[in-house]
Amino acid sequence: MTKTTLFAAVLAMASTASAHMFIESPVPFSGVMKDPLQADGSNFPCQGSGYQITTMNEWAVGSDVTVSFPSDQTATHGGGSCQISVSKDEKPTASSKWKVIHSILGGCPTTGAGNSGELGKFGFKVPSELPEGQLTMAWTWFNKVGQREMYMNCAPIKVSGGTGKGFDDLPDMAIANINAPGACKTSEGFDYTFANPGESVVKLGTGPFKELCGGAASEGGNTTPSASSGNSGNPDTAPAPASPKEPATTPAPTTPQALQAPSTGGSTCPKDDAILCNGESQFGVCSNGQVIYQPVAAGTKCSNGKIARRDLHRNARTAIPAI
Repeated sequence: MTKTTLFAAVLAMASTASAHMFIESPVPFSGVMKDPLQADGSNFPCQGSGYQITTMNEWAVGSDVTVSFPSDQTATHGGGSCQISVSKDEKPTASSKWKVIHSILGGCPTTGAGNSGELGKFGFKVPSELPEGQLTMAWTWFNKVGQREMYMNCAPIKVSGGTGKGFDDLPDMAIANINAPGACKTSEGFDYTFANPGESVVKLGTGPFKELCGGAASEGGNTTPSASSGNSGNPDTAPAPASPKEPATTPAPTTPQALQAPSTGGSTCPKDDAILCNGESQFGVCSNGQVIYQPVAAGTKCSNGKIARRDLHRNARTAIPAI
């Protein structure tokens, strides 16, 4: 092999190593390929993982979980839509049942066009429907542009405080672009909606939107702010999480009408797209008469139906000891 050929081969391998998306948190099983699933479905689910555990992810019911990605991942394919699902099986097989606990409509893992844009962080709360014990979590992604693919990373989780009641009533995980029961084929160039996204759902994409397995396309930008995105550092410099970063050509979403949460802190609301506050630490966006509260980003608060920076007194900052 000539030096030129060897150098080209090394470059190809280096490009492949960082060419595809995979999660960093929750910590996935080790030794898993980071490519999309095989179109023939031969490595569904979980990339045919050997389910080797390096870190057990502890999930307490009601706690916040954040899905994030390594910063060097660049093949973001214009974003797309993602789901977080759970199987009761510690080592899932092709016949395992997966139940959705959170759906992200567009903007996952980024709102940037092509293979550009800042990678997002996506938060949700651990639902009580999960049973106690060791389970398997899956992040699935249907990319907006590029080849029609399905990505799937899996991670071991240990749930505490769960009842398991209602688990079987949760939506089934969507499957597309592989040879598997119930799978369909996606169309390129869309942010996807799911026929049954579940109760925990956030809409972040810039559109156009189209149902994953068919249906007419619809225009529309993001109407729901990210549950966990933005700068987690100094609160004085952290951006308000009203919406994720978008391409400069995308018009900013209209400001929803300010409303306060019902006195019960309940799950119904009067007007779609209205932001509701549940105290200063939680917010929700009204969608189809329903609202699901989630925590605001660090350094911000929910007040009078708006997300704003949290005020810090000057003497509070000076009281922090030097590191």
